[in-house]
Amino acid sequence: MQESDIEPQRLLSETDLELIDALQINPRASWTEVGAAIGADPVTAARRWQRLHGHGEAWTTVALGPRQTHAMSMTFLEIDCEPGAAVEVADALAGEGHLITVQHVASGHDLFAIAVAASLPALAHYLLTDLPKVPGVAKVRTHVATRVFETSCRWRLRVLPARSADALARRHAAPVGTRRMDEIDRRLFRALGTDGRAGYSKLAGAVGTSERTVQRRLSRLVATGDIDFRCDLARAHAGWHSSAVLWLRMPDGLLEETGRALLGWPETRTCAALAGARNMLLTVGLHGVSDLHALVVRLEERFPHVSVADRQIVLRQTKLYGRLLDHFGRCTGVVPVDPWSLPGP
Repeated sequence: MQESDIEPQRLLSETDLELIDALQINPRASWTEVGAAIGADPVTAARRWQRLHGHGEAWTTVALGPRQTHAMSMTFLEIDCEPGAAVEVADALAGEGHLITVQHVASGHDLFAIAVAASLPALAHYLLTDLPKVPGVAKVRTHVATRVFETSCRWRLRVLPARSADALARRHAAPVGTRRMDEIDRRLFRALGTDGRAGYSKLAGAVGTSERTVQRRLSRLVATGDIDFRCDLARAHAGWHSSAVLWLRMPDGLLEETGRALLGWPETRTCAALAGARNMLLTVGLHGVSDLHALVVRLEERFPHVSVADRQIVLRQTKLYGRLLDHFGRCTGVVPVDPWSLPGP
C-alpha cells in the first residue's frame, strides 16, 4: 500500500480498550493484576497486549517524573519550513532524543515541537546554533515553559469501572533520599524508553548492573518523582481522531489554579505555563475537528479570565513522546527521550 492510499481505521474492541485503560492506570502492573481488572486470565491479557503492541496500536514507555520535569528546561517550538520541506524537516527532527514530540499543524507555521534538556544553557545552544542549520528550517519561535502541569501521563480512556481502576492505582513507597539521577539512572531511563514494561533481567543487561540494583533504583526513582510511566495508543483507533494546540492568555496570578483545574479535563494532554504574553499552552485530544469550537466555548465559560490567543489543529503526529508514528498514529519505531543528549555550551 502506498502512503497516499486511504486506509480505513480499525476501531479497537471494548476488551482492547479496557486492557489499554488498565495499563494507563498502572503501566507496569503484573499480568495477574491486569487480568483481574479486565476479567481475563493473565495469559490472555498478556497475549492481547502483545498483539496490540506488535501492530503498533499501543505501547508503554518511561516518562520524566514531576521532579525531573520541574528541574529541566522545556520549550515549545513553532517552526517555519522552506516551501515543500516540512515532511523532511519533521522526519529529521524526530530522530533527536531531546525533541520529544514533533507535529504538523494547520497554522501560520508548519511544525510544533516540544524540546527538553537538562539545562537551559544546553537547550539554548541547540536552539540558537544547531536547529537553525537543519536543512529546510526557515524560522523558529521559542516559548519557554516556566511550569509544566502535565505531559500526557495522566490522561486515560476511562472505560474501566471505578472499582477495577482503584485496585490498579499505583501506590508508591515513601522516597528514600533525594540525590540526583546519576549515569546509571540515566541509562536505566533510556532503556525503559524502548519498553516501559521491560523486566528487571533485561534492564540489568542494558544498564550493566544486577537485577536487584535495577529493582532498587527503579523503586527509588519512581518514589522521588524522577521518573513516571505512561501507556499510549494509536488514538484514532479509540475514537480520538484529532487534536489541537491552544495558546492562552490569563493573569499570571491565576496560572496555577487554571493549570491544576485543566488536569481534570479528559481532553487535556499537555498543559504548561509559559514566559511570554501567551502564558499558557494547552494541547487537547478531540474526537473530531468539529469538537474544537465547543471546547473553546467551555474553556472560556469555565474560566472567564482566560482568552484563547491562537489555536491550531494538528494535521499529523510524526513523533509522540519518543514514539515514531505512521499516518494513522501507529507506532513504527522508537527514539527514546533523552534530555541529557545535548551537551552544555
